[in-house]
Amino acid sequence: MITNPEGAREILLTRGIKPTYQRQTILRAVLEKRTHPTIKALYDHLLPAIPTLSKTTLYSTLELFASRGLVSRLSIDSGEARYDGFAAPHHHFLCEACGAIIDLDIACPAARRGQVDGHKIKEIHGYFKGVCKDCQSHVQYKIPRRLSHA
Repeated sequence: MITNPEGAREILLTRGIKPTYQRQTILRAVLEKRTHPTIKALYDHLLPAIPTLSKTTLYSTLELFASRGLVSRLSIDSGEARYDGFAAPHHHFLCEACGAIIDLDIACPAARRGQVDGHKIKEIHGYFKGVCKDCQSHVQYKIPRRLSHA
């Protein structure tokens, strides 16, 4: 699990990635932003610090980080991919009212075993969708009949 944005240089070196200024700055931004940002959100955030940054460079850097286990690429909604600096296996909750993606600490027994019915597990993605606790007080919604206890 990677949680130290200050040690971005060392983190990159341990994963065999050349620690350029751009890569260190991008990694720090993903680790600091616990909001699961999109490419556009990261680009807008990073542009003042790296005026020469292109979206292509940002995307390829994030994909490099994902391939080395530094970040996770999320496809929880039908929109853009999101990036998560907390790369350890965990689940996510998407609030359909405000769009927030929230980390959930839910243990998955299959992940601990590393396999299901003889199939080797490489990745686990657990997504929940609904209305977050902050939005519930001011958003009108109906619980689908299949989920209600009535």
